[in-house]
Amino acid sequence: MRAMFVKSDIRKITIALEKAFYSEVYFALGRAGIIHLSRFPQSDSRADSGLQDEEALTRDIMAGTEYALNALKISFADAEASMPVVDKSPITDKGKDAAFVARTKKIIGRATMMLSKIRDAQDVVARHLEYIDVLGKMGIEPSMIKKARLAKIVFGTVENAVNVPADGRFMLAVTGNYVCGIALSSDFPAIMRFLKDYGFADKTDDVNPVPVENLKKRMDNLKRREEVINKYVNHLKEESGQALQELNLAYRAYGEMLKVMRMSLFSAKAMFITGWMDMKDREQLLTILRGICGNKFILSERKDPDAPVRLLNMRLFKPFELLVKIMGMPSNREIDPTPLAAITFVLMFGLMFGDLGQGLVIMLGGLMLKRYGLKKAREELVQAGGILIACGLSAAICGLLYGSVFSSERVMPALWFHPTEHIMKLFAFTILMGVVFIAAGLIVNILNCILNADYTEALLEKRGLVVLLIYAFIVIAAVNYQSNGRIPAMWEISTFIGLPLILFSLRGVFGPAFFHSMRPHSISEYIIETVMDIVEIALSMFANTISFIRVGAFALSHAGLSIVTYTLAGMADSSMKSVGAFSIIVIGNIFIIGFEGLICGIQSMRLEYYEFFSKFFKGEGIIFSPFTLKVKASEV
Repeated sequence: MRAMFVKSDIRKITIALEKAFYSEVYFALGRAGIIHLSRFPQSDSRADSGLQDEEALTRDIMAGTEYALNALKISFADAEASMPVVDKSPITDKGKDAAFVARTKKIIGRATMMLSKIRDAQDVVARHLEYIDVLGKMGIEPSMIKKARLAKIVFGTVENAVNVPADGRFMLAVTGNYVCGIALSSDFPAIMRFLKDYGFADKTDDVNPVPVENLKKRMDNLKRREEVINKYVNHLKEESGQALQELNLAYRAYGEMLKVMRMSLFSAKAMFITGWMDMKDREQLLTILRGICGNKFILSERKDPDAPVRLLNMRLFKPFELLVKIMGMPSNREIDPTPLAAITFVLMFGLMFGDLGQGLVIMLGGLMLKRYGLKKAREELVQAGGILIACGLSAAICGLLYGSVFSSERVMPALWFHPTEHIMKLFAFTILMGVVFIAAGLIVNILNCILNADYTEALLEKRGLVVLLIYAFIVIAAVNYQSNGRIPAMWEISTFIGLPLILFSLRGVFGPAFFHSMRPHSISEYIIETVMDIVEIALSMFANTISFIRVGAFALSHAGLSIVTYTLAGMADSSMKSVGAFSIIVIGNIFIIGFEGLICGIQSMRLEYYEFFSKFFKGEGIIFSPFTLKVKASEV
């Protein structure tokens, strides 16, 4: 079982190898996904100029294969799914690959252009045939349209031929949206004005007097030519489609490799790669390097306080990393708060939303979301599902303590108490719970500061030991006074409030004297700052503590909504046995689970972040994100 509050052992590494191996090494590292790459400070000024030419060539090959795959109607998703994964780069001869892609692109371009011309010609012939057919139905010979001498004939389409009325000045023949008009030369301007009012589009010049048989032969000839070219394109697809898929995927991967290669440092014969790696992957890295470079490499490693962070939590706490990462990634200089976040968040949610039946429903929702997340390969959904499962279980347990099942407090007795019957007891417990959380936050901050050798911050500052002593004493004194009316003695007040306040006020003296911290710039400024800090500490600690009363308030709100649900059901049927009463109970529970569950989740997050995390968490870490090639490629 993994230990709590521990992160992965991420260390800075540097790899020196012969330049000739760079392509294979980067490909293997990308497939393994074990190194978070970093940039050498000098890499911009000493980057290999040859990379620019390779990047340009790679872009050309990728663009050419994409054009060819689109023209051949080969799906990129299908292509990627059909490619097996291999452990070495399939790229062997870039010049040969570029020539193949250019040749294929040229062939496809010519075929596409010829097909486009053929289809344009087919459209023209099809229109001529359609016009001849329409004119035949009107009883008009196409050749007469241009040969008429005594009258003028016009032919075309209108937007709505049904609404075109007759006119005594000229003759109109209508078929579908086609219209043919015949008029004397003197009336021709009038017929044109008349037809234009109905959206007339003139097609007279497009009527071809060529015999129908000739047009049909022309169409058959075009179809045969189209079939020949399509057969050639299909043959090309079968012959070169697989190779185009492989090249596209391989050069997509190679393009990603070239981007990260710019972070490396090159010399005439050597190459240097730097980054961070989880030490559990060290043997895998050595196996990769030995398999490619033999013994011609050097690997160095060292600890780095600024290294990226990979959290290492047990399965129980793993989903709650999502809550922590919303606020930021804990750095290597602070404890991973995930276990504490899990415990505090789940406890607060359960106390707010205590109901056995509704908690089990939330657990079921979490299980469904987790399974859906696994199918969609979404880590965030899986983590959210895990959080819902834990929160639902907590709510179910608190429901047993409150004696609440699907908003009813009559089904079973409370193992602890009913919230509505012991309001002050509930508030007192939630405030004391908040005290424990705040004290735990201060303790974590003290530990973080001690681990970083910042003893002034750990002992004397606003979230240090002196403030924790004052806070703990005031809470204990308040509890004693509430329990037995005892007022603390003067020596107790002097020891646990007066002395810590003096130490806090003199932190600008003791810090530089004992812990080599910075001295204050000016005495007057330091005094004013200290007074304001004391006031701020008093107000913030009081406000933070009282803020936890909202846990009890929302527990009462949840119980109140439950009472409303059953009151409405009783108004519908006092026996609670009718369909109407049962429907109200079901709808009320659904509303409570959705609305109240969301509100309780939001309030738990608010208390988690503002009252608890604010005491110790900085979140200045960087997420460990190894270089990974996600595309697939097969050997050629």
